[in-house]
Amino acid sequence: MPRYRSRSRSYSPRRRSPTPPRRETRSHRDRRSPLPSGLLVRNLPLDARPEDLWGPFERFGPVKDVYLPKNYYTGEPRGFGFVKYRYGEDAAEAKQQLDHTIIGGREIRIVFAEENRKTPQEMRVTSRGSDRHGGGRRRHRSRSRTPRRRYHSYSRSPSPTRDYSR
Repeated sequence: MPRYRSRSRSYSPRRRSPTPPRRETRSHRDRRSPLPSGLLVRNLPLDARPEDLWGPFERFGPVKDVYLPKNYYTGEPRGFGFVKYRYGEDAAEAKQQLDHTIIGGREIRIVFAEENRKTPQEMRVTSRGSDRHGGGRRRHRSRSRTPRRRYHSYSRSPSPTRDYSR
């Protein structure tokens, strides 16, 4: 029987070129923080546009998105909005500086947004639940937990016969 040679070869590790040492800079790219980068802006005027928020909020750092939700069914503004920053430090500074300032004639209140932006399907469910006064919409009766019976009980006794001979 012929002997087979092993095909395994050991490779020497690749040589790496020496990397220059990192410089400590305070640019936006180096910042990474656990702070939330989204702000919830409350008490906005109903005629507010995203451009009305870009100006004041962009002074504190790069803004990724401004979103003003509307009622899914009526299309009317809901009176609040979201400003998403690229960096959490910028959001914290904007919150501190702009909270209780006047935009569009109304004093706004700013808190950190706890969740990410919702999809239209999630907003549809939310706007249904938030419509407490009816608002011209039809109200649905709540269904009971026990299923409704769809059959009728029939009596076993014969019904009286009618006499139509008069």
